Amino acid sequence: MKFSDNAMSAILLCSYIGINKDDTAKPFSLGEWNQFLDKVIDMKLDPSVVLSNDMGMLTRLKYSSNEIERIKKLVSRGGAVAFEIDDLSNKGIEVITLFDADYPVLLKRKLKRKTPPILFYAGDINLAKKIGIAVVGSRDVDQAGMEFTRKLVSRASEERLVVYSGGAKGVDSISEITAIENGSAVVSFIADSLSAKIKKKEVLKNILQQKLLLISDVKPEAGFSAARAMNRNKYIYAAAYGAFVISSDYNKGGTWAGAIENIKNDWTKEFVWNHKEYNGNIKLIEKGAIPYELSDEKIYDSITKKESSYNQLDIFNLTTTIVNETSNEYKKIENQNIVISQDIYEVVKDYIVGNIGSGLSLEQASEQFKVAKGQMKIWLKRLCDDEKIILENAIYSKKSTN
Repeated sequence: MKFSDNAMSAILLCSYIGINKDDTAKPFSLGEWNQFLDKVIDMKLDPSVVLSNDMGMLTRLKYSSNEIERIKKLVSRGGAVAFEIDDLSNKGIEVITLFDADYPVLLKRKLKRKTPPILFYAGDINLAKKIGIAVVGSRDVDQAGMEFTRKLVSRASEERLVVYSGGAKGVDSISEITAIENGSAVVSFIADSLSAKIKKKEVLKNILQQKLLLISDVKPEAGFSAARAMNRNKYIYAAAYGAFVISSDYNKGGTWAGAIENIKNDWTKEFVWNHKEYNGNIKLIEKGAIPYELSDEKIYDSITKKESSYNQLDIFNLTTTIVNETSNEYKKIENQNIVISQDIYEVVKDYIVGNIGSGLSLEQASEQFKVAKGQMKIWLKRLCDDEKIILENAIYSKKSTN
């Protein structure tokens, strides 16, 4: 694969490709990468500026001499990187960056500054563009949870929905096997051992038959880490059009942590099996997840259903909202909430941004602006998408101009 200069800058700065154990220069963390992007954007430059060997430019970007030396070492290993990428490709593993056209678009759109700049994958990357559901749950799920998982995924497969998963034991593996057996496909975000996993006969067969795509944000040889396993949860949720939690412990474990993280960040609709025996499930529903049981309603309709629109616009002295009832499927899926008329949005956006203060939760914003919660959520999401405000830990606040 041929990489653009910007893509190569991401690989050189952010990956361990071509780095030996003895190398002292460590790649950028995600935070350092975001700071770098902020710097080059402020200077109206491209990330590829680091490839020019213009050390004066790095000084103008306000990097210290030690930081400049580190960057020089990272970008000087181009030959080693090219060799290793070619070696990985021969093994069936490809590299993709957020600057590449085939990078999973929903990750960039939803995760924003949490988007991993580099991904490794094995399989057809186009599977990550398909509409699908995330299915998550405990490793030690009981028989009832297993049966519900199979029924849910079988139904999703009938609707030609892809399953997004994490490749772990329990609910993850049951959902993946069920999807493939029923003619669907799986996109599995794994936290370790990509190189080892693709050597398994069944895995390789499914990859070659374009039924399985494995994606990882860590070097293919990396071993298991609990922290990395927790970190990849956000990718599963962000890539899907709706997430289904089958079973969760209460206030512990990866399933609970991932579900809570999604509720706070609102990456995708979150459905939780309304099963009274699972205490974690009930608590997630109490925190805002949607209770779910199998019914006659199609899963596709559930994940794309628009929320009720509201006419409560007292603070702006408006009496009606204009709803854009577009039939365009892309917009229908992209905006899971009702899309408010551009004219009305233009009226309210500056007022909200100017009065949001140091930060408000959805409930606080609804109360302060005297707007129904559903309507408020729609506007806050639009403001986040337009990068007027940011959402962190369930608090909406004005974007810093520093």
